[in-house]
Amino acid sequence: MENKALWVDGVGKESRLGPAAVPEPGEGQLLIQVKAVATQPGEWKLLAGIIPLKLTYPTIIGTALSGVVEKVGTGVSRFAPGDRIAAIATGVLRDDHRFGAYQRFSLVPQELTSKIGNTPFEDGAALSTAYTSMRALFHYLDLERPSGKSHSIKRKEKVLIWGLSSSIGATSAQLAQEAGYTVVGVASARHAELAKTLAVSHFVDRFSATVVQDLEALGPFKAVYAAADSAEDQVKIGRILAAQGGGRFLTTMGVRAGVQLPEGVTGVFIQYLLDFLDPKYKEFTEWVWWDYFEAAFSDGRLKTLPLEVLGGLSKVPEAWNLLRDGKISAKRLIITPGRLNDAQ
Repeated sequence: MENKALWVDGVGKESRLGPAAVPEPGEGQLLIQVKAVATQPGEWKLLAGIIPLKLTYPTIIGTALSGVVEKVGTGVSRFAPGDRIAAIATGVLRDDHRFGAYQRFSLVPQELTSKIGNTPFEDGAALSTAYTSMRALFHYLDLERPSGKSHSIKRKEKVLIWGLSSSIGATSAQLAQEAGYTVVGVASARHAELAKTLAVSHFVDRFSATVVQDLEALGPFKAVYAAADSAEDQVKIGRILAAQGGGRFLTTMGVRAGVQLPEGVTGVFIQYLLDFLDPKYKEFTEWVWWDYFEAAFSDGRLKTLPLEVLGGLSKVPEAWNLLRDGKISAKRLIITPGRLNDAQ
């Protein structure tokens, strides 16, 4: 086996293709032949220094992958060579390039791995990031978990998903509905058709002059999740929560600089992935990856945004530039590390 990777030499530096050793899986780890990686906005932000993580360079980043199990380490009994899987690579968290996704052979922890059956690798990689939605909704926002049955309990409470057209927003809307909540989705008016495919109960244009009043009328909300939000959006969310007597909203970006929230309203940012590696959350992690996700891959209950396959590892910088420039909306960009279109 020969490994090839997209190496990053430091913040603000150009990435480069190069050889990499094929890592050996340790206890509880899997060696994966990577078939697809879903790019994420946090990657270009990390390399631009916006996300201030200290890493040892050169390194390999990337988290959301799918592929085939090549080899298993000691203590692994749930997975075997040949299994088709989706997983989260933990290279950035461990500061260990062997666990980065942008290479042809990567290590992943068995705890963050699900069998995907016949699900296409591209879909598996894209849907693996739904772990963020799971943690946000069913832990930090205190929603009840979906039952896994075809007919969930219908609850009276409403959930507001701001940024419906983002990958996190789309999966969050599906999960909240499956758990029985009424979902109100917010995104640009051009994504109204997407809202229909996601079957949200109410859709509101984030740029409408009456967006605050419209959402105040639809509330109150048991939970508010800002899956994609600007400073202006956060001000509006603050006003909506203030109208229902206060509360908190979860945001993937943190409260933006200069945003003043009304008294009694707070915005919260959480690093979700760290929780999945914490032994005290073992039950939740196993439920997500080994119970819910594997069932969801089997019956196709979760739908991904439209996917665009850019190509092999050489296409990763192009993907990052597109995400940075705001040219990607309501779709996911997929990298296929095994493609032979990379410059040698």
